[in-house]
Amino acid sequence: MRKLYFILFVLTSITVVSCIKHEIIPAPEYTVDLSYSFSGIIDGTKVNFTADSVGYVCTPTQEKNLVSPPQLSSAIFYTTISSQTEIASIQIGLGQISWDRTNGDDPSVDAFKSFFTQTSNAFPNYNDNCSSGFRVTYTDDNGAIYKSSEISTNYQDIKFTNIKQDSDATGDYSKYTCTFNCYVYYDSGTPMVTGKDSLKIQMGKLKGWFKK
Repeated sequence: MRKLYFILFVLTSITVVSCIKHEIIPAPEYTVDLSYSFSGIIDGTKVNFTADSVGYVCTPTQEKNLVSPPQLSSAIFYTTISSQTEIASIQIGLGQISWDRTNGDDPSVDAFKSFFTQTSNAFPNYNDNCSSGFRVTYTDDNGAIYKSSEISTNYQDIKFTNIKQDSDATGDYSKYTCTFNCYVYYDSGTPMVTGKDSLKIQMGKLKGWFKK
């Protein structure tokens, strides 16, 4: 009788174990680390925009000119650090990348990556419309908009470093650190403060990304 009970116990245990379904836990999805900040001295005042600042976020955008092949389409890339609660903001733009639209409305990943790692784009010229270079746009606390100038007679420099391409389910990115010194000149927006037709940006450093 004891042997019978033992056999029944074993069979019951095997049945229970066989009914347990093992949960399959999917591997964690890779996410690109996107960190951003801006610091610099603008018109003699230290300025910082970071994720810890009041509502400041980093937004990548593109300005595309799509045409029919065999003409080449083009795109200019922008990074803007701005806030919904504060007026002051900073934007940089770099262009332009060209591609054959036969294969789509966006450049290939390889073309996107190589564009930002070219030496000429790591040390670009200042260009007013970003069609062949770099531009800085600064909006002050009052809403006056200032832009860099390709014909400025003042000293200006620009350098991209720490360029790294990365991708995840949300898209393809080119991360970078951009350092620059330049003057920006009143362009539009709220009327400028008297005597502030230009502002000097020193030790500007923007860490951010462009997105394809």
